Amino acid sequence: MRKSVWLFLFFAAGCNVAPVHLPTAVTPFREHGLDVSWDYSGSNRIAYSMKESDGYYDIHLAQPNGSNDTCLTCNHPDLPNKHIANMAWYPDGKWLVAVVEKANHPGSSTDALPGFGAYCDIWLISSDGKKTFKLVDIPNDYDHGVICPRFSPNGKYLSWTDRKAAPNPLYPKQTAGYWTMKVADFSWIGDTIPVVSNVRTFEPSGDAFYECYGFSPDNARLIFCSDMDGTSFLDEHIYTMDTSGNNIVKLTDKDYNEHGFYTPDGSKIVWMTNTKSNTGGTDWWMMNADGSNKQQLTYFNVQNNEQYAGHAVWAGLGWFSPNGTQFIGGVQQDLITQEGKIVMVNLLP
Repeated sequence: MRKSVWLFLFFAAGCNVAPVHLPTAVTPFREHGLDVSWDYSGSNRIAYSMKESDGYYDIHLAQPNGSNDTCLTCNHPDLPNKHIANMAWYPDGKWLVAVVEKANHPGSSTDALPGFGAYCDIWLISSDGKKTFKLVDIPNDYDHGVICPRFSPNGKYLSWTDRKAAPNPLYPKQTAGYWTMKVADFSWIGDTIPVVSNVRTFEPSGDAFYECYGFSPDNARLIFCSDMDGTSFLDEHIYTMDTSGNNIVKLTDKDYNEHGFYTPDGSKIVWMTNTKSNTGGTDWWMMNADGSNKQQLTYFNVQNNEQYAGHAVWAGLGWFSPNGTQFIGGVQQDLITQEGKIVMVNLLP
């Protein structure tokens, strides 16, 4: 979900696409926001991140219709109170894992924006805000960073994406830095103290950009994007692999692709791509879990379509409702500031 102005320059020239039938209905959820996660434990709550008046992101909780909105992390006495975002629910709905900017670090908070991830750690926060634990302490320098922590559906594992080398625009594949994928065992001591152990590192093709989006609903596979088969970080594709790092399957084979997430039953994957965009932006598409039957879902970047945003926008990370009939996701409107909005996408029969 990290982006740069390079994306817009690279994809500014697109092809004209005729108006098409809408397979989705898109409704606004928040005019300002970015990350999302839907609780499957029964509460039906949505966690989302939004930039507050102090310029830092915080985590909010709300119902799918937008009601009962509360800020979970605003002015929290036990957190650094800088950027707090990029969160995901623990399966029991009692906890959220989140990326939290360090209280003190050598660089700018801009580098710690959600999706950039520098100078951040992984924390666990109770859904009532009363308890916090730092789970993973990331080295406090610009070479390192963290994004996209995700629990497995059975709660036994935690995945995240970990930066090992800072961005360097002089090297096409390092423009967004070199990253690795991490998977660790997750457990509790006496049901009160969380423990992260046995951390495994995956980088299937060595130095490259990797961004892991978590686990399949059956806990068996990881879904991620990477430029490992390309010549630059703009040449990214969606992959899956088993949780031991084997049996890698490439699901896309053209254009620019990121931000994959499964339907609740695991039969399909939604992801974003610039395919058929004529603005330089990206839209959400859906495919079968084996990569077949690719279909466009949204048309934010297709002129003459009623969903057209009027300018380039970039579909971000999303999360399905428990019943699989809709998903919520962030739509970036500025790649430099990472400003965005959150929308609800209803799948039409």
